[in-house]
Amino acid sequence: MKKHLLIAGVLSFGIASQALAADFTAGDNLNERSVPNFEKQEPTSTFAEDVAAAAKVAPQKSESENTSEAPIVLFGDNLIYHKDTGEVTADGQVRVIRGEDVLYTTKVEGNLNTGDIYLRDGGSVVKPDSKIDSEWLYYNMNSKKGEFKKLAGHSGKDIFKAEHGISNGEIIELDQGGQLTRCPAVEHDPCFLIAAEKIEIYPQDKVVAHNVKIYMKGKLLFTRKLYVSRLNGGPSQIFAPKLGYSKEDGLKVRLHYEHYLNQRLTVVGDFDYYEKEGYRPMYGLRYDTDKYYLRAQQGWSEDSDDNWIKKKNDFTAGLKNQRLLANVPVQYSLYYNRGLWKEKRFESWHTEYGIHLQHERIYFGKAKNTFLTFGLGGKTKKESYDGSKTDTMTYNATVGRKFDDRWNAWNSYYWEKTENDLFKYNRPDMSEELQTGVSYAFDKKNRLTFINRYDLGKSDIYEQVWRYTHDFCCWQIEIEFRDKKAERDKSWHIKYDLFRW
Repeated sequence: MKKHLLIAGVLSFGIASQALAADFTAGDNLNERSVPNFEKQEPTSTFAEDVAAAAKVAPQKSESENTSEAPIVLFGDNLIYHKDTGEVTADGQVRVIRGEDVLYTTKVEGNLNTGDIYLRDGGSVVKPDSKIDSEWLYYNMNSKKGEFKKLAGHSGKDIFKAEHGISNGEIIELDQGGQLTRCPAVEHDPCFLIAAEKIEIYPQDKVVAHNVKIYMKGKLLFTRKLYVSRLNGGPSQIFAPKLGYSKEDGLKVRLHYEHYLNQRLTVVGDFDYYEKEGYRPMYGLRYDTDKYYLRAQQGWSEDSDDNWIKKKNDFTAGLKNQRLLANVPVQYSLYYNRGLWKEKRFESWHTEYGIHLQHERIYFGKAKNTFLTFGLGGKTKKESYDGSKTDTMTYNATVGRKFDDRWNAWNSYYWEKTENDLFKYNRPDMSEELQTGVSYAFDKKNRLTFINRYDLGKSDIYEQVWRYTHDFCCWQIEIEFRDKKAERDKSWHIKYDLFRW
């Protein structure tokens, strides 16, 4: 018969960040032909059910007690517990749970008083967005310190393996060398593989590798002292150029490069060539933490509608998405941007700042295949060229449903005042948009997407987009046809890049 045991402990849990508010000034607007992420932004159902089960059997605390403490809960068969010493053994389907840390195994030995847990026959440590499988492991549920032998696992999109690793609180260190990749290949060498003397894993934040060798299909490309992979959707070091085509630009060859001076300070460069515009690079310096970032850049930038801007002395500071209150599922972000922008015949000192609030995803139904997210914000733009100032609120909401492994559909609403913007660059195509999309996966490698963009202000269709994507393991080709009915313009857009990195 299965039993469970409890003991007080400490729980610490971070919330994964989403897109940055400042990205509204630095890339594609979120309301232009974007597709929601239909992967569930939460742990697996088994993990969530186990955490919930542990919470149900945990003793209730009074308001005067420390609410940051969480119990150790142990589920298993053939359980033997010594109350005087705290020693415990169990086998079968064993789960050891404390807060958001869950250990899975078939045999466990340990001490609930000290928090020491030994999985001598191997097992798994699962946390939100990460998992480690190990042939032998020790883990302390109180301090979160531990040791792993012959381990493999993932943290976000990064897949790793090593002979030995240690856990030091919130950091997992592969201290005797290891391998890191994002390639899912099993029948051939990974498209890209990183071998490092030491790898540090910061769950829900980043992966840092020291003294690395970069391999492509088993062949050494180059070496580097430091490699940093961020798990919050931010840019990472890219090892191959992106190829593309559009009617406005012609053939495009884009290469993004990052050189880390340390874990936070990065020199970045975009070395891009366009058939019709020529060489248009962007250089910059970025300082990144888990809470905020600073960015200085100079060069050319293009938005999703092929509108160009030349930036000089451009500086951005921003707070990344984070909860204002730990128990409220609403995240906020702030940004400030100033720089000398030049567009064709005029240039202006552009100043922009804003705040954005976004509710974390709300899932409906037991399967959680339907979700809702919504947000609001405000931004101000000032231009020295004509002394103009634009103040606007921004609103967004998305309802999405994953019907099965093939069909996804969504409806999105966006509102932002646009008529007073001086620059065409990054200007929303319309003030009020209703976007409807559907995508169909023929198989794991081929997908067709249709997006209908409706201008609510003019009560007419603004644009319809057809997009076909094919995955070549880590590479992807995207062929897109845009029919801008409002402008009577039809165009083809093609991209080929390394989409997993």
